[in-house]
Amino acid sequence: MVKIDVIEMRDIQRKMIRMLKNKKKYGGAHTETIHLKNCVPKHLRGEKIVDGAIKDLFRKGILYNKKSTGEIHCSLDAGKLKEINEIENS
Repeated sequence: MVKIDVIEMRDIQRKMIRMLKNKKKYGGAHTETIHLKNCVPKHLRGEKIVDGAIKDLFRKGILYNKKSTGEIHCSLDAGKLKEINEIENS
């Protein structure tokens, strides 16, 4: 089993949150979930740690799904701003 580096995963999550915040993807504004991988360095995009980071954000409720036009879209939960800022500033 592959051991996931928590610090590296937190850095990846921080980049994803920063991208979504900069694009103002809260609530009704959403983007395709696969676009979250675009903010990660190219050598990590196919790695399990990136998928784990995305799943962890969904599990914590920071991101939520919206099925739109057949693809899975996501956005930040505006009610979780405290948790979002904790991840971004840690």
